[in-house]
Amino acid sequence: MLLGDLVERNAQRYPDKTAIIFEGQRLTYLEFRDRVTGLARALLHLGLKPGDRVAILLENCQQYGEMYFAIPSAGMVAVPLNYRLSGRELTYILNNSEAKVLLVGSEYLAAAQSIRGALPHLMHLICVDGPAGERQYEDLLKGKPDGDIDPQVREGDVACLMYTSGTTGVPKGAMLTHRNLLEASVNMVFSFHYIERDDITLVFAPLYHVAASSIMRAYAYMGATSVVMRSFDPAAVLETIQRERVTAFWAAPTMINMLLQVPNMCDYDLSSLRLISYAAAPMPVQLLKRAMEAFKVPFVQCFGMTETSPSGTVLSWEDHLVDEKGHGAQRLLSIGKEMLNVQVRVIREDGSPVDPGEVGEIVIKGDTVMMGYWKMPRETAEVLKEGWYYTGDLGTTDEDGYFYIVDRKKDMIISGGENIYSREVEEALYAHPAVLEAAVIGVPDDLWGESVKAIVVLKPGCTATEAELIEQCKAGLASYKKPKSVSFVEALPKNASGKILKNVLREEHRQAASGRA
Repeated sequence: MLLGDLVERNAQRYPDKTAIIFEGQRLTYLEFRDRVTGLARALLHLGLKPGDRVAILLENCQQYGEMYFAIPSAGMVAVPLNYRLSGRELTYILNNSEAKVLLVGSEYLAAAQSIRGALPHLMHLICVDGPAGERQYEDLLKGKPDGDIDPQVREGDVACLMYTSGTTGVPKGAMLTHRNLLEASVNMVFSFHYIERDDITLVFAPLYHVAASSIMRAYAYMGATSVVMRSFDPAAVLETIQRERVTAFWAAPTMINMLLQVPNMCDYDLSSLRLISYAAAPMPVQLLKRAMEAFKVPFVQCFGMTETSPSGTVLSWEDHLVDEKGHGAQRLLSIGKEMLNVQVRVIREDGSPVDPGEVGEIVIKGDTVMMGYWKMPRETAEVLKEGWYYTGDLGTTDEDGYFYIVDRKKDMIISGGENIYSREVEEALYAHPAVLEAAVIGVPDDLWGESVKAIVVLKPGCTATEAELIEQCKAGLASYKKPKSVSFVEALPKNASGKILKNVLREEHRQAASGRA
């Protein structure tokens, strides 16, 4: 099955059902199919060939969904771009992918034009909603040629080139195939247990990110409806749930935290919600408990990454249930069990499986694992070994087969020869009632090699001292794990999916330490 087959199937089965809602505009599945087919024909008519890359520089909109299906249907490769990147970073990705076409929103048209001279492969700059003088997206659809689309696409062909955030070195393009993306949809449908044809999911995370696009695709797989928001705004999310009778949404933990901070949250009618899924970063248990109490709907956690489409493990809604005696609370610290169509293991350095409670690296195998990194054979060989993807996440298991993330390899702190995992220190900090967000990093220490540093955002109107938070950690952790210092900030640096950028924090505090030297 191909991505284009999914669009055609929905048009035949549910022609009059709403596929996408965006800022008051509604498209049925039949209308959506016609626009997807029209864009695919138009791209081929421009002279592009199967395998050519088509880049996307847009905020969320209905056209984004059309592009995600149309570009692969024409046998081409979609290259979604993070619109927060600098001109230098965009130039690198566009040149690395050798994109022939750039589909751009009017708000980024000037930025695209400013780097066009540095893009030798770019043939066409198509503006989705911009001024005259540039080729227009809607004009492209209106002028579509007739005839069938027959680019001889196969399941194993690359459908999407997803560039990683580049937090360690230059961005890497993960090559995701039609099979990868559709198998990931199947995994979500079975893992959630709640995706039904009458569902209405709300998409507010950026669609250039693998999580948001995979959620939209999974709900389309079942013929459900997607409500697309241009960007994340906590109050607007609650209002949209109320207005459109949204039944489900996906969010990063930081987004859920921000929803809980909306002053009049309880005044919104959220009774239509049936499910909330979360991923992209570990959910602190105290935050998860507050969210479950506030929303009063089942929660599902997914663990995966761009390179796995993003399939890995799932903590089901049943696994979130905790009885009045606290039974089941330990599972809230886990990332669940492996999804339907993947294998997940935790292994030692020699490749052998760890014992329960022992820490090793999490590896994933299955039809959702990428083909490799675009034009990076060495980096591909480092992470793909005999079909297994080496995630770089340190984890462990328990006697019941649940997986637990301990830390990222690069985030582990080694102080005085002892391994300290930042997540357990962060969990201790989140247990303090004044803490809104926390990140723990290792900073250079002349005596110990590294020392533990906490960077904390306090809840509005709340106070806490450095000594108070250090004592909070000392009460629940071995003394050597407690922070040696605490910095209070107004906000933590995050990427668009809500993941805290610890590499930015480490660099900031390394420079601060150098400045004092």
